[in-house]
Amino acid sequence: MIAGLEDVRSGYDVDCDVVVVGSGPGGAVAAANFAEAGLRTIVVEAGPVVRPEDMTRAAPLFLARYYWEGGLRMVAGDAPGPAMGGRCVGGSSVVNSAIMLKLPQWVREIWSREDGLGPLLDGAELDRAFERVFRACRVAPTPLAVMGRRNEIVQRALSHQRVPNGPLPRAVHGCEGCADCITGCHEGRKQSVDRSHLREPAERGAIDVMTCSHVDRVDLRGGRAVGVSGHVVDPVTWRRGGRFRVRAKRVVLAAGAAHTPVILLRSGISGRGLVGGTLTAHISVGAFAIMDEVVDPWVGATQGWGAISPDIRGLKYEALWAAPSLIGVNWGGVGEPWLRELGDMKHAAVVALVYRANAWGRVRVGLGGGPRLSLRVPTADVHTLMRGLKVAVDGFLGVGARYVSAGMTGVPERFGTPREAEALLDRRIRPRQVKMTFNHLFGSCRISADPRRGPVGLDGGVRGVDGVYVMDGALFPSGSAVNPQATIMALSDVLSRRLAGLAA
Repeated sequence: MIAGLEDVRSGYDVDCDVVVVGSGPGGAVAAANFAEAGLRTIVVEAGPVVRPEDMTRAAPLFLARYYWEGGLRMVAGDAPGPAMGGRCVGGSSVVNSAIMLKLPQWVREIWSREDGLGPLLDGAELDRAFERVFRACRVAPTPLAVMGRRNEIVQRALSHQRVPNGPLPRAVHGCEGCADCITGCHEGRKQSVDRSHLREPAERGAIDVMTCSHVDRVDLRGGRAVGVSGHVVDPVTWRRGGRFRVRAKRVVLAAGAAHTPVILLRSGISGRGLVGGTLTAHISVGAFAIMDEVVDPWVGATQGWGAISPDIRGLKYEALWAAPSLIGVNWGGVGEPWLRELGDMKHAAVVALVYRANAWGRVRVGLGGGPRLSLRVPTADVHTLMRGLKVAVDGFLGVGARYVSAGMTGVPERFGTPREAEALLDRRIRPRQVKMTFNHLFGSCRISADPRRGPVGLDGGVRGVDGVYVMDGALFPSGSAVNPQATIMALSDVLSRRLAGLAA
C-alpha cells in the first residue's frame, strides 16, 4: 500500500518489524529485501507520489513541489552552490538522469585501504549486488536513436580532444529522448526505484509506504531503537498535519546525506562528533556552447553521452540538458538584452563536468530543524577542474561552436578561440569565482572499520546505539567518482540482505 496525504493527514501510530526512512535508491532496495525476507516493512517518505500528469515542462512548479526546498537548497562555504534533491516517492531516482555506473576499482581500493571496507568490497558479493540492481532497473546503454543533435555534438567535441567516449548506461527502458528527466518521466520509461523496487511489494501488501511524513527523530529506549516519530506535512502548502509514530525494532535511515545525519543529531546520536562531520561532494561545472547549426537541445536523451577522463582521475564528462526555464539562468542578462539572446538557446549544446574533489564540510541542524550544509573546496581541485573544463571548451570550439561560456567571473564571458580559453588555466582562479553545483553529496555518516573515522560500522549499524542502520550515500567514505545511484543501491543491497538473513 502507498498511503497518500489524505490517508495520513491526521497522523497515525503503527507497528512493524523494520521501518525505512526514505524511499530513494538506498531505502527502496533495503525495503524490497526486508519484504522478501518476510519482515513487516514500513517506508516513511517525506514527499508525495509524483503522478504522470505532474511530470510536465513547468519546471519551476515541479521543483517547488517535488524537490527539497523547491530546488533551491544551497551548500554554503567558499564556493556556495545548489544541491538539488528529490522529495517524493522514489527520491532522486525520479528526477535524475538515471545514469548507472559501477564503483570504479580504484575507488574500491581506496575505501578498502583507508577505511577497511574490504569485507564489503573485495569479494563477489558487491558484484552480485550490482548485477541484481542493474537487472531490476533494466540498465542498458542509451540507444543511438534517441541521442538527438545535442548528444551528437558532445560526442564530436570529446572525440576532437581524443577523449574516449560513448553512450551512458541508464536505468531506462524504451527512452523517447524527450530531455525531461529533471521533471520525471511521464511515459514511465525511467526505471526509478518507485517502479523497479517498491511498486510490486507495495501492491501485494508486503510494504506500506507512508508519504508526506517528515521524521523528526529515532525513538530510543535504553540505548536501543524502538521506532521513529515525526509529523505529516502537506507537500503543497507545507502546513503540518498530525503526529505519527512507527514502532519497530530496527530503524534504517536512507534519507540521504543531508537528512540522515540531521535525524541522528536530533535524536541525540552524534557519534562522538562524527555524525554530519565528514560531508563531501563531487564538484560540477558546465560548458555552454552556441553552435551555428540549429541543435534543438530539448530533443534527445537528457544525459545520453559521456566520458571518463583518461588524464584526470576522478573527472567525468556528461552531455546535459534541462527545462529551458531552468537552464536559461545561465544566459546571464535580464530584460531586453536577455530576450535578444534567448534565440541562441536553440543552438545550444551543454556538457557537465563532475569531479571527485577533496571537498570537505559538515551537516548541521538548521534553525527550522532541517539540514544546514557547508563545504570547503580546495583551490588545487578547482584548478584541476579548470583543466578539464578547458578540454571541453576546446572540443566545442574545435567542432564549430560560435562561442562557449563557462558562467564564471574573472574570465571572459565568452570564449571564441582556444587562446581565449587559456584564461581558465590562470592559477589565480579561486573557488568563489566558479559556478559550481553539488548534486552528489556523500559521507556525512561515514562507514568505516575504524571508529575514529566513521560513526557507522561495517554492518551498516550506527555505533553506540542498537537497531539503527544507515543505507544511503551518507555511508560513502569519499566520492565515488561516478554517478552514485548504482553504488548506493548495491551497498544497500549487500547490507540489507545481510541484516535480513537473505542469501547473497
